[in-house]
Amino acid sequence: MERIHIVGVGPRTGTTLMAECIVACFDIDAFDTHEARVTSHRWNAEVYLSKWPAEIFTVGPRLRIDRHFHVICMIRDPRDAVVSRHALDQQRYCTPLHFWTKQIGHVRRLVGKSRFILIKYEDLVTTPDSVQEQIIRRLQFLKKKANFSGFHEVATPSTRAVEALGGVRRIAPERIGNWRNHLPRLAGQIARHGSVSQDLIEFGYEPDDSWLSILKDIQPDNEPSHWTEES
Repeated sequence: MERIHIVGVGPRTGTTLMAECIVACFDIDAFDTHEARVTSHRWNAEVYLSKWPAEIFTVGPRLRIDRHFHVICMIRDPRDAVVSRHALDQQRYCTPLHFWTKQIGHVRRLVGKSRFILIKYEDLVTTPDSVQEQIIRRLQFLKKKANFSGFHEVATPSTRAVEALGGVRRIAPERIGNWRNHLPRLAGQIARHGSVSQDLIEFGYEPDDSWLSILKDIQPDNEPSHWTEES
């Protein structure tokens, strides 16, 4: 059995969208309708897909010992992640910045490892078919049924997945850079958890730290997130 497990650098990084794209556009024998831990198993499947966003902490040992275990890790500009809202809790921002600060170190240690595939959310929503081809090159056992760009035409996600996605629609990059519309929230998160400017440069989100000037004189918003600061 080939096992594909999807993780992310915190909530709101595109793990549900990636999972639903793979289920809809590749031949997958077994999959969990929303989330399942890395310890779950499907004995009668040739290709099994699962997702648990927070398990970036635990996939390393399994990658070292199981040549049939593959990880897709979703990464997203943390500024956009912290201003995202979940469909079931529109009154609060979903995730605090500390998910990024806690988990990005694990990504650094796994990048370049065999069977670890790092995908940017921004690439998935901008050039979905190119991302699909990247996955095919790395996971050559997958059999393609449809293009990622046509995901919205063939997907039949569960109710919980639809809630996480905010509905099934054509993949589009409209939410990239949304952090610019929520500067008080971003200023509050950086004040609490520290600057991520060097991370943004390292992972190609900014060329330098000049973007910080946009936060000058912005009054921080310190309202609590849906996920607590200690999650």
